[in-house]
Amino acid sequence: MLITRQSRKLGEIGWGFWLQWILATLIGFLVSLYWIEVGGTPDLNAVEGVIGGGAIAIAQWWVIRQTFPKAWWWILVSIVGWGVLGLSHIGAVGWIAPSTSSIHLRILYGVLNGAKVGLLMGVAQWLMLRISVPKAEQWILASVAGWAAGLSLGWSIGEVLHRITGIFLGGVVGLTLAWVVTAAVTGTTLVKLARESIPEVG
Repeated sequence: MLITRQSRKLGEIGWGFWLQWILATLIGFLVSLYWIEVGGTPDLNAVEGVIGGGAIAIAQWWVIRQTFPKAWWWILVSIVGWGVLGLSHIGAVGWIAPSTSSIHLRILYGVLNGAKVGLLMGVAQWLMLRISVPKAEQWILASVAGWAAGLSLGWSIGEVLHRITGIFLGGVVGLTLAWVVTAAVTGTTLVKLARESIPEVG
């Protein structure tokens, strides 16, 4: 099914859309910190996952609502996905700073846990995208790649900053970077899917 809502021109889906996606994700994460304190796996559960996931999903929805029909489903599937992660042994890793100080282990765990998060969230969000986007399964691969890259980079940079500054704030900066990297990777695929789905207008 081709997207026809508001018949957005093909040229409107590009770098501007990509930057809006990254900015919305960043704002959503920073807003979520009002309610969620970054911590370790035992400290963050389904409640934090739902609250944080909801804050980010609403910000992202604001960007995609004019392009994808039934975009409000994005909020629902994202909240459920982060709630499930919070209940699992993985936890709401978008707000978790690992306890290990080994950068090598942070990179390894970041890739492994990031891939798991990316797969679960990718499948959950695919349920919304598949309504109107051909080849929406590409989103799952982008989510896995984005989270694996983002979490490993964010966790390792966070530890480096912690060693330099001696304060836990480095972990927060690292997680912020993780969300930005993840958004950059997934945003690229989102632009591609949108451009392939929207017919040229006039």
